[in-house]
Amino acid sequence: MAYVFELPDLGEGLPDATIVKWLVNEGDTVKTDQPIAEMETAKAVVEVPSPVDGTVLKLHGKAGDVIITHAPLVTFGEAGKKAAAPAPAPAPSMHAQVAANAEKASATSGGGEVFYLPDLGEGLPDATIVKWLVKEGDTVKTDQPIAEMETAKAVVEVPSPHDGVIAKLHGKAGDVIITHAPLVTFAGKGGAAKAEEKSEPEAKGGDAGTVVGAVQVGNTIVAESSDAVVRALAKKLGVNLASVKGSGAGGKITQADVKGAAGKSTASVAASASTMPSASVSTDNPLAFRASPAVRKLANELGVDLANCETSGPKGTITRDDVKAASSGKPAARTAAPATVQPAASGGRLQPVSVTVHPEAVRGVRRAMAQAMTHSHQTVVPVTLMEDANISRWKKGEDSLARYVRALCAAAKVEPALNCWFDGENMERLVHPAVHVGIAVDTPDGLYVPVVKDAHNKSMADLRGDVEILRKKIAEKAIKPTDLSGATITLSNYGSIAGRYGTPIVSPPQVAILGCGRFRNELKMTERGIENQRMLPLSLSFDHRACTGGEGARFLAAVIADLEKPE
Repeated sequence: MAYVFELPDLGEGLPDATIVKWLVNEGDTVKTDQPIAEMETAKAVVEVPSPVDGTVLKLHGKAGDVIITHAPLVTFGEAGKKAAAPAPAPAPSMHAQVAANAEKASATSGGGEVFYLPDLGEGLPDATIVKWLVKEGDTVKTDQPIAEMETAKAVVEVPSPHDGVIAKLHGKAGDVIITHAPLVTFAGKGGAAKAEEKSEPEAKGGDAGTVVGAVQVGNTIVAESSDAVVRALAKKLGVNLASVKGSGAGGKITQADVKGAAGKSTASVAASASTMPSASVSTDNPLAFRASPAVRKLANELGVDLANCETSGPKGTITRDDVKAASSGKPAARTAAPATVQPAASGGRLQPVSVTVHPEAVRGVRRAMAQAMTHSHQTVVPVTLMEDANISRWKKGEDSLARYVRALCAAAKVEPALNCWFDGENMERLVHPAVHVGIAVDTPDGLYVPVVKDAHNKSMADLRGDVEILRKKIAEKAIKPTDLSGATITLSNYGSIAGRYGTPIVSPPQVAILGCGRFRNELKMTERGIENQRMLPLSLSFDHRACTGGEGARFLAAVIADLEKPE
């Protein structure tokens, strides 16, 4: 009976992968774990192993084809026998993963033990090195922090898995390390020399600047081949390998060759940019020179370029005499080369500057924000209600943020359906008895949403105190994952910056978010006549899969009722 092998999740939560090349042919007999294909994901080129012993009956696709995750990849013939699936195991703790990876590395590193970046407990595919807390040659103890790593949600310290000497740090501050890729190499029994033996293939290849890591394929860790890495690097740097001369053994192209070709290409582009003609100043442009239409007409008749005229008129204006003087001296013919802007040092205008701007990698908190917004856009069915609250009766100096949180807690009592989590796949919802308010905080690094826990049981002073503590943690990059998780509803106070109404984005599994806009004064008819009233714009977005329009409207009405109280 034939067995269809489906493309597994390559460990990054990506929806598909591209076939780089097949490593087997139809009719081949393969063994379990034998590489059968090189697949390129958004992050790396990895080898996909065979899950069974058997004969390849059909290859589903050709090089360059995109295969959707869990779509058929290979059909094995009757000789195929599916390997027993490993029993599911509970998720290991961070320290357990550290120990497991260290043990695995010890067996393969020839003495230099490689410590692989563990899953930092959030199921994220990678983390960014903020800074190293040790340096090569240092002696470290078990659980001693060796690096600060920034995940999508927080900066965490990574502890050493054992006592040892640091032989190699795999990366520098700002580098993104894929989960389960090498982070640190410890000197083994042979000391640092052993660790160097580990990197010998890289040395032979003439380059050690790129980490050739291990990538998880399903439940298997497979190593990237050097050829695959060279191709991936060339693609990343935009280098055509056909134009690169290899310096490796037998003319093999190395990573250094690719980087060198990329550098030459950049230099060529820069040189090309430097030889570009300077920006010319058009005499016909009335803003380029201070000259009247009559003066311009005279200059045109005499064939004088206004750029070559001295200025003797008020505020640098070119006069008829200036044009005539230029005509009688060394007039510049209209057909001459365009006048260039002179350097400031010569007394002319500012010298043109060519600026090259490179794309900036989106990392850390900003990257997490992008991923979260994408997930929200793909899963939530949003609707937004907008209304004003009249807050004219607030006492002077009222703490607006604390009032917003208090209003959310009051509304959650009236309409609990919006203080809720919703699972659209399993059609389940969880109405929370407690109110944990996530508060959107804008920072230069991106969006943080720390959570004020049990807000329904706290005074306004306590709420303000909690918010200030969380903001301080964010500023000091000391925020913990626990400070950012568990929100049951979110508040966005964008009005403290600008904006009247908005369409706040719901963050699943939450179902609602309240946006508070900028205050405004408005004339209102009251019992005492027309009075100036202070109005607060509100925008309530909620997932219409989980809440009805009536529930949303009742919740917003309850928020307004609490906000309009004098205190």
